[in-house]
Amino acid sequence: MINLDQSIPCPVCQTKIPFDTKQLLMGVQFSCPNCQAAIGLSDQSKPLVQETMDKFEELKKNVAK
Repeated sequence: MINLDQSIPCPVCQTKIPFDTKQLLMGVQFSCPNCQAAIGLSDQSKPLVQETMDKFEELKKNVAK
């Protein structure tokens, strides 16, 4: 399921493109609902995004304690 609160501005028309982080990390591309431009992660970016998401999840656990 796509979280509509999680979005990135389209690089072409600036319309918000909703995306799911887990699907993005799996290589799924998301299209702009306005101009159909596609966004996705390059293979080089996936490890950095995964590391950042892991750190974020750890911070969420520490805040919940």
